[in-house]
Formats: sequence, structure tokens, C-alpha cells
Amino acid sequence: MSPHKIPVLPSSAALPQYGISKNGFLPDEPPLSRLSHDYYQPWENIVEKLPTLIETQQIRQWVDELSILDTSCLHSEPEWQRAHSILAIIAQGYIWTGPEPSERLPPAITVPFLKTAEHLEVHPVATYAALNLWNWRPLGEEADLKRPENMVALHTATGSDDESWFFIISDAMEARAGPLIEAMLGAIEAVECDDIPTIIDALQYLARGMDSIGQLLERMDERCDPQMFYHTIRPFLAGSMNMAAAGLPNGVFYDEGNGKGSWRQYRGGSNGQSSLLQFFDAVLSVDHSRGGGFHAEMRGYMPGPHARFLDDVEAIANIRSYVDSHRDNTELLAAFNNAVAALSGFRDKHIALVTRYIVIPSRMGKPDTGFKRRDIASASTELVTHKSRTQELVGTGGTKLIPFLRTSRDETNEAKMTH
Repeated sequence: MSPHKIPVLPSSAALPQYGISKNGFLPDEPPLSRLSHDYYQPWENIVEKLPTLIETQQIRQWVDELSILDTSCLHSEPEWQRAHSILAIIAQGYIWTGPEPSERLPPAITVPFLKTAEHLEVHPVATYAALNLWNWRPLGEEADLKRPENMVALHTATGSDDESWFFIISDAMEARAGPLIEAMLGAIEAVECDDIPTIIDALQYLARGMDSIGQLLERMDERCDPQMFYHTIRPFLAGSMNMAAAGLPNGVFYDEGNGKGSWRQYRGGSNGQSSLLQFFDAVLSVDHSRGGGFHAEMRGYMPGPHARFLDDVEAIANIRSYVDSHRDNTELLAAFNNAVAALSGFRDKHIALVTRYIVIPSRMGKPDTGFKRRDIASASTELVTHKSRTQELVGTGGTKLIPFLRTSRDETNEAKMTH
């Protein structure tokens, strides 16, 4: 076996090989704010003006005039990430701007987008990685990324502070969780040495960390208005799967030119694609088998190294089974159950956020702007004519929202153990 083929097991030392940094799943260095090679200036010109091009309905015209650019001038990972991120955001603008969505993505976007997606091992759609992990900049040299006021999004579809804040809250959560990743890997190693105090410390640290991350989620309202989010921002996060009501019955045709191309259906950007919650689920051995395979499917939307990290953590996760065989240790059992309760409590906060930002606005109807368009907001609002239809409200990821989130929360609670 050649040296670089030796399998890597998750440990603090191995984290860089999984693309994990001191900022957790966020990159170590801020993402590039532009591609240095002049060759890519046509993409930069569009993404710089994107909110205006969307607002004035010129985005499709500009993209249709683009040449197909080759990805051979992309060299470093940050360059690949930036190219992918801006192509994803331009693609969303192209598809969802206009009275009707576009069922076709032109070759000038499709061809390089498929290449960047293949290189980064993600699906060619606006994923959480494209919109969040690779789409921020710090405000200041030594900015503390654990505080959302210290970052802004590089690019948004609407150009609004609301949209930037929506992305950045998640980014601050990722940064805040960075130290938790190392602590929980330390706890997995501590099991092998019967080091119960270290395991207890890590579980208590996880419980405190989850509370802290949940407090960030509750700051969403500070700068992101629910009505603005639901009607103006959310439509640009939608995918092409289960979007018939929004005008994409077959998904989107990714046109590669010269008669080549394929119809594709992908889920839209969603926090379900963050590796963070799945990491906590993995170390606590939460069983999501009632979730219909959604959690496993989400790994295809995560950068390849992050998805592999989760698979590898699941393979070595031993904390729950260790606690199970030491139930007589009341301090250890309590620490484990409190960590599970904190993760479940976070999911409760997420349900409350979805209620404020999606369920309630969907019942209020759209403010009349005089402009009619088909998108996920208009389709959902037509669906939700009375209370019971909450069951049918679909997320940008294409799942039935509230039932799915409740199931995830309940499955988390079930990981607890009795004395």
C-alpha cells in the first residue's frame, strides 16, 4: 500500500486531512474574495452585480452571453471553492429569477460547475458548503469568528443584510463548534484507556457548547426579518427536487452544449447539509433510521473530506456503548444524558426558528408587490390555506419540514439511557 493510501482514522492530528480546521468545518483561512486569474473576470463581473442583475431581471441575459470558461486555471483548493461557490450562486439566480423558473442551466455555467463539483466532491447545486462554508469574510484582521457580528457573506442573491446574517449565523455556529470536535475525538480515545474523567469532561463541554450554539440560532431575529427571509431570500435557496409546484416538474436540464446534458434533481441549500449536527449525532450514536435516509443522503451534499470524516467517526464511535456498560457510574450516565438533552434542545430551537421563519409567514400570505412569480414561497403559500397543511410545508431541501424535524428531535432524545 502506498504511503498516501494508508487510511486515516479521525483524531486531532488527522483533522487537516479531512479539511477540518480550528474553525471546525469552516476553512482555516478566510475564503478568497476574488479569483486572481483575469481569465475568470467574466464570472467575477456577474457575481459582483448579482443582486442588481436579479432585481432588474437581467441575470439570464448576462449569463447567456458568457463563454464557457475552462477550470484549468484553478490551482489551489480555495480557488476551486470560490469558483464553485460563485457558480452555485449565479446558477440559483439564473434558475429562480423571472416570473417562471428556468428549467435549463446554460453550458457557460453547467460545464465549469460540473467540474468544480467533481473536484470538491459535492453535488452541483447551491449547497450549504457553497453558500456558507466558502462564502464569508471576516470584518478585521483578528476577528473572532465565533461572533456573527465579526463576519459578512461575500455574496448573496438579494444584496441584503438579512441574507448575509442568515448565512453568517450558521458560520459562527461552525466556528464555535471547532473546539468541540477535538474534545469529542479525545473522548473517543479516552474510552480506549478507561479514562472516565476525560469522557465526562468532554460530554459536559459538549452540553455547554450545544447551549452556546443554540443561543446563536436565537440571534437570527436581530438582523434577518422572517417575512423578508420567506418571500425574498428563501426562493433563491430552493433546489430542483420535489419542485413541480414551484415550476420545475422535471428538475433542471444541465445543458453541456453540443447536444449533451442531463435532467437533474437536487435538494436545495439547507442546514441539514452542515456536517456539524451529524458529527454530534455520530459521536453520541444517535440513530436516525426513521428519517427515511435523509441524513445519509445529505452526505452527498457535503464536501467529500467532511462526509468521509463522518463515516469514519461513526465507525469508531464508542462513547454510548461504553456508557451503556458503565451505567452504575451515575456521573458518567448523567453527563451522557445531558449531552443528548442539549443536542435535542438545539433541535427544539431549530423547530422554533422554522416555525417563525417559514410556517408563520406561509400563513400570512405574500405582501403585494405587484410582481407575480413562481417559486417555493408562492407554491408553499398556496398550499398552506389552513393549519393542518403545515404537514405539507416543504423545505428548500425538498422534505416535509416540521414532521421531519420533529422525528429528528425525537430520535435524538431516544439516545438517552436509564440507570
